[in-house]
Amino acid sequence: MITAAGGPQCWPDMNGIEIIALTPGAPELGVCAGWRAESFAVLATDVAAELRSLEAFVADPAHQVALIVKRKGAVAGTCLLVPSEIDPVHDVSPWLAGLYVAPEHRRAGVGEALVRAIEREAHSRRHPRLFLYTTDAVGFYQRLGWRIIDRAIWKGFDTSLMTIEL
Repeated sequence: MITAAGGPQCWPDMNGIEIIALTPGAPELGVCAGWRAESFAVLATDVAAELRSLEAFVADPAHQVALIVKRKGAVAGTCLLVPSEIDPVHDVSPWLAGLYVAPEHRRAGVGEALVRAIEREAHSRRHPRLFLYTTDAVGFYQRLGWRIIDRAIWKGFDTSLMTIEL
């Protein structure tokens, strides 16, 4: 399980990518809040509100985790493991949510590193499977072994429910 007692826990890899579990007060929370407010219109939030939400989120690591990737020292992406999705159409748990990779770090392994880290975290918490919603990244997740199990209209978007066995 990812723990962050006394500060972020890091896992560097051979490609200059480190995965960090965020904790309250982490300076990277502001970057993540900005990305989430700007990129996920479904959240209908602003940066300040999203920062408060993320601070509360990372204060409860027993049920959820927020990860970031640093690539060559720069914050490159973020992803969450959450017990429930925002207004889910499906009553399943847990969820991979909020995957975001900064444009300048795309196609460099950041997204895959985040997905794999969330999968490991869910597995370490003894979850047999993990779920996600996506509107436009089905191919990306399928390449990582995820499969579509349903389609739904969610928040007005044609959405795929995907899962992976852990």
